[in-house]
Amino acid sequence: MAAAQPAEDYRDRPDNHQLDHIPGTWGYPIVGSALALIDDLLSLSRKHKAEYGNISRLRLGPQKGLMVLGADNFQKIFLDRDKNFSAEMGYVQQLGKFYRGGLLLRDFDDHKFQRRVMQTAFKTPAMKNYVAMMNPIFDNQLKNWPTGKQLVFFPLIKELLLEIGAKIFIGVEDYKEEADVLSDAFLNVNEGLSAIVHLKLPGTKFYKGMKGKDALHQFFADIIPQRREGDGQDMLSFMCQEKTDDDSYYTDSDLIEHAAFLLFAAHDTTTSVLSHMMMYLGLNPEWQDKLRAEAASIGKDDLEYDDLEKLKLMDQCINECLRLHPSVPLMTRRTINEIELDGHRIPAETMLFLPGSFNHREAVHWSNPEAFDPSRFDSDRLEHKNHSFCYHPFGGGAHKCIGLHFASMLAKTFLHKFLLQYKFTVPEGYAPKMNWVPLPKPADGVPFTIEKL
Repeated sequence: MAAAQPAEDYRDRPDNHQLDHIPGTWGYPIVGSALALIDDLLSLSRKHKAEYGNISRLRLGPQKGLMVLGADNFQKIFLDRDKNFSAEMGYVQQLGKFYRGGLLLRDFDDHKFQRRVMQTAFKTPAMKNYVAMMNPIFDNQLKNWPTGKQLVFFPLIKELLLEIGAKIFIGVEDYKEEADVLSDAFLNVNEGLSAIVHLKLPGTKFYKGMKGKDALHQFFADIIPQRREGDGQDMLSFMCQEKTDDDSYYTDSDLIEHAAFLLFAAHDTTTSVLSHMMMYLGLNPEWQDKLRAEAASIGKDDLEYDDLEKLKLMDQCINECLRLHPSVPLMTRRTINEIELDGHRIPAETMLFLPGSFNHREAVHWSNPEAFDPSRFDSDRLEHKNHSFCYHPFGGGAHKCIGLHFASMLAKTFLHKFLLQYKFTVPEGYAPKMNWVPLPKPADGVPFTIEKL
């Protein structure tokens, strides 16, 4: 029997802070454990596990809730068979300030209804066309990367993927005309996402973030009518032309929220995984050579959609980077009803903080979990199958990322192009500090030097 739809007023209820019956700590006044979490989320997670177990009290700035660890608990929360967990209310105080109506921030029947707006955009015919659109963009950008001098990967790939997003997601013909608007909006929103204090005062990170949000919304509001009437093959055009069961278009306000969140989610997550990939392939040149040989075995410079499944080693490397450094390191939910987790009574309206990187490195599921070892995903090991939820870089259940195959396609297409053209090195003794706020990446952006092949 299907679970009953939760009462609508769960969105109107305040967060529950009555959690003294659960072990843990509220940390420092005002900030709680926010600074420790920003500095090293994985270490904080392990500290809580060692001192309090899988469920523990935690304060992150103004939010009080519970840190939840362990694959069994993630499985119960993500699958949510009894509709006890709200993604919308889990993200509303942070991500929701900038992307409240995005697909991740929708619950249950509303989420299911809104998810359909993207169904054509991610079907195979559309995906095949996206690959064809990517190849010339990568060619045009990569030919300008200078050899023989140290570069920094992060700003290069961020700009490149923003152009991909503008053309494939939005259908922008002349990217140069829109580059400043999109780039500034993204930079400002990312700053806003890292703000601990949410006061809209000029000069603050939060204020800049809100200005970026307003610019993005206005940008999409201006072009949606054009995309609805046109015949574009970009994602936004497909979304604008999608209809509901009663043959109506989705509203402009829904489309604006979905487009802004989709561009953010796909752009930043792929930027993150490729930054970590460059770090690891620089530190492990034998894997760089393996992937280059695999790319050469395809026998063509331009990948086609049907070639993607042949890149097995590349899949393993991408998966390993996402295991070690998930692009969304901390997920959140809020309880709707009182539940039990790991033997603890969890009241309704309780915030749950879910650090996925903990499960991704838990030794009970992974051999030598701190090592970069893509072969753990090979068919003769399949360590990610040791538990259904020991590996969840794209979430799980109804909210599993709808764009996961697109993200993989984008990463593979770039790596195929790049590795066939260049060999690269990172500085000797390279050991960067890792950041995860506002975007998971090596803190120095990955310095590297390329050599033309």
